[in-house]
Amino acid sequence: MQINRLDAGELAKKFGTPLYVYDFERIKDNARRLKSAFYSDEIKTALFYSVKANSHPAVVHLLKECGYGCDCVSPNEIEIALKAGVKPSDIIYVGNYESLEDLNAVVRAGTKLVLDDINSLDRLLRITRPEMVSFRINPGKGQGKYEQINTAGIKAKFGVPHEKAWLAYEKALKAGVKRFGAHMMAGSGILEEEHFPRMLELLLDILGQISQKLGITFEFVDMGGGFGIPYYGDDHDLDIQQVGSECLKVFKNKIDSLPIGKPALHLEPGRYLVGDAGYLLTRVIGFKESYQNFAGLDAGFNTLIRSALYKAQHPIIVHNKENETELFPINLCGQICENTDIFTVGRPLPKLTEGDLVIITQTGAYGYAMSMTYNHRLRPSEVAIINGQAVEITRREVMSDYWNRIKYPKVQ
Repeated sequence: MQINRLDAGELAKKFGTPLYVYDFERIKDNARRLKSAFYSDEIKTALFYSVKANSHPAVVHLLKECGYGCDCVSPNEIEIALKAGVKPSDIIYVGNYESLEDLNAVVRAGTKLVLDDINSLDRLLRITRPEMVSFRINPGKGQGKYEQINTAGIKAKFGVPHEKAWLAYEKALKAGVKRFGAHMMAGSGILEEEHFPRMLELLLDILGQISQKLGITFEFVDMGGGFGIPYYGDDHDLDIQQVGSECLKVFKNKIDSLPIGKPALHLEPGRYLVGDAGYLLTRVIGFKESYQNFAGLDAGFNTLIRSALYKAQHPIIVHNKENETELFPINLCGQICENTDIFTVGRPLPKLTEGDLVIITQTGAYGYAMSMTYNHRLRPSEVAIINGQAVEITRREVMSDYWNRIKYPKVQ
């Protein structure tokens, strides 16, 4: 298999495994496609890359160069965005259960701020009375490819319940706030085009009710992200052009008919931009014929946790065996001492041998960003393919990185 014309086997030999590889050209293509889908001469739109998907500064800088701001969920993500060259005015902070320390950091940085709850405003007002306040609204409905990534609805921990949202804005208004925005994030990894205009329309109707009740208008409406990419078992890509066209149509109709002002439309894509640009390269290191048949890899859920966390299934390619037609069901697992360290069960794959290079695709989002050092299996290198060249952008972790943080207590 080749990744942007570079042989995956050669990349594995040069940089070792496990290894994350990112195709920067693919990221740029995704960024252009999404931006084009939501372009409008009549509506001001702004796009903010969701840094949590892949927080590498090189990725953040690349998307900044493509005209994207940043959606950050922690003060450290703000620091990454600023060091990558993103202006504070192009950063939006959307946290949850924000501490006073978090809010102080956001105020100092001078970024846009979306509050997760009415109580968040109480903490913010202990620091400053902001010029603008925005709340994340839970519209009461949501959707996710997996239940665990459904970020709205009655089971979600996020946002102000829509029936209480007017109380949040009323409180801000009484505190002397003059300018307002609104935010929603109603799911993740969604491939159903109709979901997005439907949820945007629901949010705008909620804002219309708030505007009528309180007499306020909104400077921006942030519909979040949630744009999905196909994983193993999915049969189609998301038609982002259709999504953009329908969302812009809904937005135009609603701002013409509701007293919410003339807000800009904000979006916070993450997975859609970087997900299909990432590849995890890992080698087969052993086999076990037990009650089930296992092939062990040198990557585990410490390297890619999505299968263990959500039962997510990624496409898998065996290098140099792409054209083999005889397939055998096999369980792929890692070396972690947990029974959830299993990537896939009974996946039909070519006959595996020790040393085979296995390529897990669609790993550019929530892959390395969620990796860990459990069992002291250390984090891998990250490599970017830029202008036809493979460039290491994160070196492989070594045990000295661990020991440098350790302090022994002095025992009397």
